[in-house]
Amino acid sequence: MAMRSLTSLLTVIVVAAALPLTAGGAFAAGHIEKFYGSYVGSGTAKRVLENVSEDRDLDVTVEEYKNGGFTIKWITVVRGPDGARVGEDVKRREVEENFVPLEGKEGVFILAPKGGLFQKAELPNPLRGEPMRWATVEDGAMTVYSMAIGDDGESELQVYRRTLSDKGMDISFLRLRDESVVVEMQGELVRTK
Repeated sequence: MAMRSLTSLLTVIVVAAALPLTAGGAFAAGHIEKFYGSYVGSGTAKRVLENVSEDRDLDVTVEEYKNGGFTIKWITVVRGPDGARVGEDVKRREVEENFVPLEGKEGVFILAPKGGLFQKAELPNPLRGEPMRWATVEDGAMTVYSMAIGDDGESELQVYRRTLSDKGMDISFLRLRDESVVVEMQGELVRTK
């Protein structure tokens, strides 16, 4: 049953990636603009299998991107075991990604294909271990999904949900390997601009 679910999910992702991109639309402009801005805050993550909690500093920026899409940038700093922001145990991860609307799917966005003047634009291929990413926007929540298949055939799904709040944004994160939860996190961010 689990393998059938994974196969079905992978089929949907591969088919969605093959669909053409749209030039934007009224939905994208109206709902995405609410997220535009910068947010800072913190959260606590639990590495479930190890039963370890970590404090994390979070920084998120959402900006307009071409064709009715958006750019999301986030920085996560995993503090050391004693909560310190400096030292060998501190880890920093910075990500910037552009998403464009998916034609025929209101509120669904896919990672903008990378390419250039002399390079064919290509979407990631999860069958080659490249993470496939897509996003949904609805009811004040922006959710970014990332799925990859490892060398051993295991799947990894990450779900980042950012929900607008009175002060800024609430954030939750979940990382699953096959069907096991590996990391879960909750945090609160305030809007800075």
